[in-house]
Amino acid sequence: MTRLSPNDEFLDYLTLVDLSQSEVEQPRKDHWTIRLVALLRRHALLVLMVILPTTLATVYYGVIASPQYVSETRFVVRSPNRNAAGLLSGFLQSTGFVRAQDDSYVVMEYIESRAAVATLEEKTNLREILSRPGLDFLSRFPRIWGDATEEALYQHYLKIMKIDTDSGGGITTLEVRASRPEDAQQLAEALLDGAEALINQLNERARQDAIRYAKLEVTDSEGRMTQVQKSLTEFRNKVAMIDPSKQSAAMLDMIAKLSDEVAKNKAQYTALIQQAPQSPQIQSLRSSIDAMETQISMERARVVGGDASMAPLIAQYEQLLLQRELGMRMLESSSASLENAKIEAQRQQLYLERIVNPNRPDYALYPKRLRSILLTFVMCFAAFWIVRFMFNQIYEHAET
Repeated sequence: MTRLSPNDEFLDYLTLVDLSQSEVEQPRKDHWTIRLVALLRRHALLVLMVILPTTLATVYYGVIASPQYVSETRFVVRSPNRNAAGLLSGFLQSTGFVRAQDDSYVVMEYIESRAAVATLEEKTNLREILSRPGLDFLSRFPRIWGDATEEALYQHYLKIMKIDTDSGGGITTLEVRASRPEDAQQLAEALLDGAEALINQLNERARQDAIRYAKLEVTDSEGRMTQVQKSLTEFRNKVAMIDPSKQSAAMLDMIAKLSDEVAKNKAQYTALIQQAPQSPQIQSLRSSIDAMETQISMERARVVGGDASMAPLIAQYEQLLLQRELGMRMLESSSASLENAKIEAQRQQLYLERIVNPNRPDYALYPKRLRSILLTFVMCFAAFWIVRFMFNQIYEHAET
């Protein structure tokens, strides 16, 4: 047998020690692995609902999320024809103008509509702005799992824009987010220009409607006047007289004169009978009185003696005159309305007054990294406790 040297014996000893230690550590590693797997199984719900989402949110907001700059602008829509309330409105009223809150909502609806997206696409490189190289995969348009349709662009636009109106002061605040300060300012400026174009369009339509309706009213009044005048002419031609009222006045004057003559002749006739009953003038006076009374009866019959008399003609004529008078007043009123509409058309009915122009931000307000991470943790933790409570209730009911 060969005898080993001391060095070889020492090496063999170390080898035996290492083998013994590895045999001891191997069960220890297996034990810790088993415990870790058991721990994960026991707290799988906590890991899936709290730890994993919070970790992903930390990675995204802490490392991946790109900065977002916000350009803010404020404006008010005012009108010179409405009542005002509030401090700012009182100031505007003192200057001759008041806020128009209803029209502020019209501007809000426009900015939140697809028409605003079309305006941005026309005036700016909206798609290029939303797909800058520095944007992360969640902020970029289109997203990895999305498409580049107009509907997807509109939904993405709603996420980068925020608008709100203060019901007390009537001030509208518009905020636009972008990955670059100049892009945010450009988008906000384009939206304001579109809102001003909308206000001008509303003004122009109001002007055209007011003038058109006033012209229609004038045309209608002129048509009525023409018809009344035609009816009056036909009536005069039919009765062969210009003014039945004047004609009847002349007839009444004749009746009055004949009545005076009758009264004088009757007085003379009575005197002759008493003084000279045999006078030859008595018969002549009697005949003259009878003739004049007959004439008076005939003239009265012509004035108020039935359908062929002057009374119905006078009533019809006066009705036509009344219609002509009313038509003239309506024509004058509609003509004045047309002139007022033309004057009002030269005035601006609505104004979009900029209080704060779109600014160029120098600091990224979004994302709010720590706040977003904490919010994710709180929401996931709350959801975890709700789900765990439901599972506990299910198990308790299953055991019973």
